[in-house]
Amino acid sequence: MKFIKNNLPAVFSLFMIAIALVGCYKDTPEPNNPYDDIDYPTTPAPVDTVDPASFVALHRNIFSTRCAVPGCHDGHFEPDFRTLQSAYSTLVYHPIIKNNADSTFQFRVVPFNKDQSVLYERLTNCCFVNQDDRMPQDNIGVPLESNHISNIAAWIDNGARDIFGALPTYPNQEPLIGFYIAFNTTYDSIYSNNRIDGVYYNPFIIGNNTSFYLAIEVSDDSTAGPNMQYNRFKMSYEPDNFSPSAPGYHEYPCTYLLNDNKDFYMTLINSGDFDTDTTVYFRFFTNDGDHQQNTQFPRDENIIQYKTFYSFYVTP
Repeated sequence: MKFIKNNLPAVFSLFMIAIALVGCYKDTPEPNNPYDDIDYPTTPAPVDTVDPASFVALHRNIFSTRCAVPGCHDGHFEPDFRTLQSAYSTLVYHPIIKNNADSTFQFRVVPFNKDQSVLYERLTNCCFVNQDDRMPQDNIGVPLESNHISNIAAWIDNGARDIFGALPTYPNQEPLIGFYIAFNTTYDSIYSNNRIDGVYYNPFIIGNNTSFYLAIEVSDDSTAGPNMQYNRFKMSYEPDNFSPSAPGYHEYPCTYLLNDNKDFYMTLINSGDFDTDTTVYFRFFTNDGDHQQNTQFPRDENIIQYKTFYSFYVTP
């Protein structure tokens, strides 16, 4: 206290300086807050207007998130759910690979018919082929929620429309002409296995004046085997000329044959119809009734090995 009394003027001066400093501090303006200038919207957040039963929504909400997971439908095997395009093309009217014991299904998705669509069956049936094989796989995944399954069913029953709302068209490909076989009239010898020089794409060898059957497998996506039209073999000495004026031209109508649950067309040929020491090229022509042009194989644009495979050599 004695110190303060003896130095009172100095203490008073310090007190006044402190008051002045505090006053200066209070008068300093606060820095500008940039967030004060933001104009926050007052309208509500936008609402999702995409139809949950549209393919766009199904892919966004289900296929891309629940199915296109690593090791599953991410391009490793079909259906391919990576993109809208790949998902749609591998679902709608796409032939199935795995069927049930009764071979009930033909396509993964059949427009307007969820009960004939294997996609819907795999999502709702616990035991399509084996136990716990409902998709997502019962033993490794979580089943889809009922609203997701209902949306998929609604999409199918509304025609399985694409991302533009257009209805798909039923696929109708040209007939598929498969392998052929040439065998003798007693069905105990296959001539088409005997090739020149043992090369599988060379002409097969047939003796002079020999009768033999020539049969070829045919399949189609819309027409049953017995209902195929214009089924015949045409023969020529030239690999790309099967007009009636072609040298060696012959035409042989065929009859239907079901063998081992496969559709064949067969005809009887005699090699005596052709010159000896000559190669005879042949093609098969058919039509499913849905195309203006007949389907043929081999075609002009096929490589020569196909054409020589579809030929025979008549020995002297």
